[in-house]
Amino acid sequence: MKKNFEDIVIFGSGLSAKIMSLVARNAGLSFKLITDKNIGNKPSDDTRSLALSVASKKMLKTLGVNIKTEAVTKMIVIEGGLGDEKIKSRLSFDKELIDEDIAYIAEHSAIEKSIDRVLKLDENEFIKEKVTKIQKEGNFSKIILNNNECLLSKAIIFTEVLDRDLQNIYNVKYNFFEYGQTAISATLRHSKSHKGYAFQFFQKNGPLALLPMTNKRGNNYSSLVWTEKTDNIPSLISSKKNFEDSLNNLCSDYLGKISISKGPSSFVLKKLSGVKALSNGALFVGDALRAMHPMAGQAWNQSLRDIAYIADAFAESEKLGLDLFQCPSISLFNKKRKIEAEALINSIGFLNSIYRSDTSLAKGLRRNIMKLADNYKPLKLFLLNEASGGALERPNLLNGSKPGSNII
Repeated sequence: MKKNFEDIVIFGSGLSAKIMSLVARNAGLSFKLITDKNIGNKPSDDTRSLALSVASKKMLKTLGVNIKTEAVTKMIVIEGGLGDEKIKSRLSFDKELIDEDIAYIAEHSAIEKSIDRVLKLDENEFIKEKVTKIQKEGNFSKIILNNNECLLSKAIIFTEVLDRDLQNIYNVKYNFFEYGQTAISATLRHSKSHKGYAFQFFQKNGPLALLPMTNKRGNNYSSLVWTEKTDNIPSLISSKKNFEDSLNNLCSDYLGKISISKGPSSFVLKKLSGVKALSNGALFVGDALRAMHPMAGQAWNQSLRDIAYIADAFAESEKLGLDLFQCPSISLFNKKRKIEAEALINSIGFLNSIYRSDTSLAKGLRRNIMKLADNYKPLKLFLLNEASGGALERPNLLNGSKPGSNII
């Protein structure tokens, strides 16, 4: 059996797997990416756009990934306010409060292309063979492929939900909670300028977000993320005209005349938390570790935070001569990230539930929360700092610096 030794083996095919590969390469580590997609092909024409936090954009720029984005200069959160429904409560975040943009919006496909331009994986750095077995062999993880090749790696990093075989190997049990909601994503062309404003409208069946996008050829564009009851989705997107009519009835006050530029596509919303970040020589990051409601637009930002801690650990391992799993940043990742991420997931779930409730208690609670957040500057600053990349001390990449924690 042919054996190949690697510092790191990464599982995944999405943005997080590619960024993890880039971080490993920049750290001078040998790696293999095990993927179920053809690397190097044209990126998928994904209808989604992602909201990058200030820290995420700094991290990507430090890694050499420069993405054309649209800055969010103001974020306005409104209960009601769509169509003929009156505004019941309102909360706004302005860039002047923190003296920097609130977030940056970019198309998923544009982000992927930008990463691919920098990463340029060659055929020796990724494999598509199915894994048949993983076992510990001394300080290494032994990965056996169905072509009878074997990889020996100091660490394995999973960036996506494990398939059933790998779940059994690592004794991982995924317990997904379905919200009973589905999100629709689409790119909208519209007649009014978005002015760099992002809107989040809370409705009974779920939030509707309008995110400003870079204008093209003199046209105005925004990204839509519309959460609705899953049962309502088929009729809502039954035809392009029906969908456009619905959007014009609801959102024309904000965007003017609306037409669909790309999409729509839809995906069922699920919650996942409680998975261990470390297990038997493996690290779990991003979608392998958690799934959250898109309400706050934080899913990929959370994945990048995970990776930033591991990047610091790579530097610690080299400078201090420690095994990766003994590095202080891995300990922080295991403990601090669990607290941060689960607090965010549960907070988003709580907000989603109280906005879907019609009880007097829920109505009073959500309006008092909005009023408090809008009028109490320290709370608003905390929320903005957390959304920008974390209110507590951040790993170096999130500050736009080369990896390496303060202890080295």
